[in-house]
Amino acid sequence: MLGPDSRLLTVLLIVVSASLLIAVVRLRLLPVRIACGALSIMVAMTGGVAAVNYYYGYYTSWGQLWADFHGGGAGDLGVISTTSTSTALGPGRIGWVTLPGKLSGYSRRGLVYLPPQYGQAKYAHLQFPVVELFHGTPGSPRAWLTVLHLQQIADTLLARHLIGPMVLVMPAINGSGRDFQDCVNGPGVSDETYLAKDVRADVLDRYRVSHDPYEWGVAGYSSGGYCAANLALRHPSSFGAAAVLNGYFLAADGPAATALKHSKPLEAANSPLYLAQRLQPGAGPVPALWVAAGTGDASDYRAATAFAAAMDRIEQVPFIKFTAGDSPIAWSAALPGALAWLWQQLAPPDLRVLFPVRTSAPNLTVTLHLPPVKRHPPHAGPRHPPALLSSSRSARPAGPPRPRPHRPRPHR
Repeated sequence: MLGPDSRLLTVLLIVVSASLLIAVVRLRLLPVRIACGALSIMVAMTGGVAAVNYYYGYYTSWGQLWADFHGGGAGDLGVISTTSTSTALGPGRIGWVTLPGKLSGYSRRGLVYLPPQYGQAKYAHLQFPVVELFHGTPGSPRAWLTVLHLQQIADTLLARHLIGPMVLVMPAINGSGRDFQDCVNGPGVSDETYLAKDVRADVLDRYRVSHDPYEWGVAGYSSGGYCAANLALRHPSSFGAAAVLNGYFLAADGPAATALKHSKPLEAANSPLYLAQRLQPGAGPVPALWVAAGTGDASDYRAATAFAAAMDRIEQVPFIKFTAGDSPIAWSAALPGALAWLWQQLAPPDLRVLFPVRTSAPNLTVTLHLPPVKRHPPHAGPRHPPALLSSSRSARPAGPPRPRPHRPRPHR
């Protein structure tokens, strides 16, 4: 089938572009030559986009592409009542919300996933843990739906009792157009303030979620992984856990450097690797960290292992290695394990009892063997979670979730 990830589509676009260039040379009428030249450039650019999509596998069907450019298949979330008395576990609710920032001055649209238990009357007095999920750059929150299939994965993990109910918030990490900020505060940008403070204030004001910072987590893929690591270490008292899916760990290695105007002091203050290396044992509570990195990109993998080693001086960091690069197939394969681990870290004891899970703690070092990205399967990522992290080698067994520093818990 001639899908958006088809090699044949890329070849056809290249052939059409070349044919139009030949027409420019051979035809005599100037208007026709100009039209052919313009069309050749447009087709060549489309071919370039198709080649990138073929290599990384962002879109594997025309339906995914259509959904991404027309709202991601989700409408506005609206008001979720808690009147349902059904005991059947249906799907969660996901939709768009506007998240205005009083401190940053930003107002952006984001996605919110509410687990099925949120609308059930018997849980009407529960406050749920929260995970902020950060997309990559370039990208938008809808990529969590169209590329990583987050709703299907979360619903399946809940139905299989591999996680408990969490509210998942997917804010936009960048401004409009090519205004890539990658979650930092810098000259003229306040993305860090928006994501670390404003989004939390909006969610606390609207939804029945925990006020305990140790029950808030962050996670992200690619640039969003950098965001998760950077915000967690720059705001250690604001988050209980952070999961990094193939992120970068030095500001100079990604779009954050441009947002920081390539200021060396600002880059040093916003580089998770340097922040981790400066940590001292016993200096204070640090969010639990989980890292997944692909061997397909040697420089990114080296940085990830260096970051994990620096954090290992402070706490044990589960490290998931997958045999692929920075691609949707890798993010999708690692996502179920990240969500399962986040539930174990963020859920308070009473919710663990109320929503027991079947998953056991994985080994600290795990390898996910993935097919080459160039020969991706029918979907960019599994619509249902793969088996959770089968280990390829022995490692130190991971213990129970890390004890939290004592802090008075708000009344539920």
